[in-house]
Amino acid sequence: MHSLPGGTELLNLKSMEQLILRVSQIVISFCCSLISTSYQSVTLGHFKSVVVMKKEMAELTDTQIKTLLRSHLKRILAEDERERGLGKKKWIDEEGLDGHIDDMASLQHDCQRELAIGNYSRATGAVDRLLTEKGIELDRDGLSYKKLCRGMMKVMIDHLEIDMRRTRHDYSLDDLPFLLK
Repeated sequence: MHSLPGGTELLNLKSMEQLILRVSQIVISFCCSLISTSYQSVTLGHFKSVVVMKKEMAELTDTQIKTLLRSHLKRILAEDERERGLGKKKWIDEEGLDGHIDDMASLQHDCQRELAIGNYSRATGAVDRLLTEKGIELDRDGLSYKKLCRGMMKVMIDHLEIDMRRTRHDYSLDDLPFLLK
């Protein structure tokens, strides 16, 4: 185990600025002793650049991505059915019902078109919330994040299809295996 030189003197410093400067010097000295580099050749600027290095982000397997998306779809379908059971999704007349189905069909078409051209921007908010909920940190420019956004677009399309069918009292898709291919 290594000890930090000058560790006890930190208690005697009078200002936060002095404390930060001294801690930086101690850390630089300690790091240099570990890598056999002379203390004089390392500056505070070098130290800052080492400290600010980007944290390695996780990557997810295809199986992990599908598992996340399956659990998300299952949850939103359960929430949808709960709202229906509580009477929160009801329409006063058939015209309102038809308008709702038309709106969902239009949104579904937009999602399909965006998926086809590789525009996943509609899904990023849902993906970010899902990742936060699960405590997962992904690089937004990484392959896993892009795959997750693409998959979320498919989930959105499938959810809209199921929602339209449920609105017409067709629950035939509920018992099918996960719709994402």
